[in-house]
Amino acid sequence: MSKVSRRPRAGRSSGAARRRASAQRRNRNRVALAGIAIAAVALAGALVGLHVASRSGAGGSTGSSGSGAPNLPVGTKAPNAAFTTLGGTTETVAALHGRPVLIWFVTTWCSSCQAGTEAMAQHIATLAAERVRVVEVENSADLGQPGPSIGAFGRTLAGDAFSNPDWEFGEASATLTHTYNPKAYLDIYYLINAAGQITYVNSSPGSTMPQLLSAARALS
Repeated sequence: MSKVSRRPRAGRSSGAARRRASAQRRNRNRVALAGIAIAAVALAGALVGLHVASRSGAGGSTGSSGSGAPNLPVGTKAPNAAFTTLGGTTETVAALHGRPVLIWFVTTWCSSCQAGTEAMAQHIATLAAERVRVVEVENSADLGQPGPSIGAFGRTLAGDAFSNPDWEFGEASATLTHTYNPKAYLDIYYLINAAGQITYVNSSPGSTMPQLLSAARALS
């Protein structure tokens, strides 16, 4: 008896094709999700690196010359350069000598700068009691990123303390920014004594205010 060849039923064939197509879609989805996860991890790493650069890269109170330290360590004379006040007046670092000053370089789109300005509003009277004048200046051109003006930034975050005579806001010249912040940190400050010598360097006053107040008290 001759054998009759049997062909796969159309239904079975199309069902197998659907299963293969479904498996292929799942594989593509897994690859896409893996790519998204890798991109997210890379972005998170970049943001963490940026935050660390803004925080720990400031060199702390020692002003040591490590790879993340600023070019102006503790114990050196504060170089002279200019900034422009909100009133349009040009002032210099040298003109600030005669009383201690905190010169603080911020970017107005930086979260630690925003938190630090809010914290400064709570402690400006304490610093003033130690005769410390605070000069908060926007890094030149806001380090190339869009953000609010330093005036709007200060009014929003400092509140009533914005008008405190011991707290000046302004814009750093390109020379001042390059001299004091050559590595373009988002948030870095220098405490300078009445004789014009740098005594303390750090960043993010919102996180380092206790250390800053201690350094200010040590000036008296």
